[in-house]
Amino acid sequence: MRCPLALIVAGFAVALIGCGGDGTRKTYPVTGTLTIDGKPADAGVLVYLHPQYEEQDRMPIHPKGETDATGAFQITTYSTSDGAPEGAYLVTVEFPQRSGLSPHFSGDLFGGAFANQEANKAKPEFTLTVGKGPATLTLDLKLSADQREAFQAAKRASATKQAGMFNTGGQ
Repeated sequence: MRCPLALIVAGFAVALIGCGGDGTRKTYPVTGTLTIDGKPADAGVLVYLHPQYEEQDRMPIHPKGETDATGAFQITTYSTSDGAPEGAYLVTVEFPQRSGLSPHFSGDLFGGAFANQEANKAKPEFTLTVGKGPATLTLDLKLSADQREAFQAAKRASATKQAGMFNTGGQ
């Protein structure tokens, strides 16, 4: 039994639509810089944008970016550095504690200090509105003395753990 070409094409189109083919929203570039007490953030800090509008997408969106060694980041929603859809966002920040070479992590080197959406709602620097054009987000995280001490201790512990993974004793 042969299928007419039109039927095959129609089936392919339905499959694309069913898999989100054209179901994505237009995105606009979002770039930013993240500093900690005025100094560029280390590479690997995650910046999340949480939509503050009613999402009508079939699949919820999760725009996020990751800092490079200069504290710069670009937001990705659907594909690398594509930005975020138009709308208002609440920003959260986490510095994941990596588990060796694994892409998985456990814990936040900031101890959750900037990851709480409810707490961040009261801080204007953690809000962003993306319009029909490029948007820029500049964040300077301020750590209390206790947070700074805990952050530095967590970084040292993480570095020690990483070093131990590569130290086989050499004997």
